[in-house]
Amino acid sequence: PQGEVNKNLEVVSNVYTWLSKLRAERKHMVLAVGGGMVGDLSGYVAATYLRGLRFAQVPTTLLAMMDAALGGKTGVDLQTGKNLVGAFQNDL
Repeated sequence: PQGEVNKNLEVVSNVYTWLSKLRAERKHMVLAVGGGMVGDLSGYVAATYLRGLRFAQVPTTLLAMMDAALGGKTGVDLQTGKNLVGAFQNDL
């Protein structure tokens, strides 16, 4: 579901379950099509599922384009704060 309120570990867990049912493998790619929340959440899933899947973004909002331009940063929110759990690719 869309919206920052859904950028959390519960949704991440649902995506992990979906990927496992599809029998996703490390050779597969996560493709994020959408705004900033979609890029952050799917990037985090790609970085952590099976210890890393390939990842690409198709940002559809100006803010998502700016975020994607920086590249390599992903994250999800906890109840205690925004983007407290995430991953960062530092070899870009």
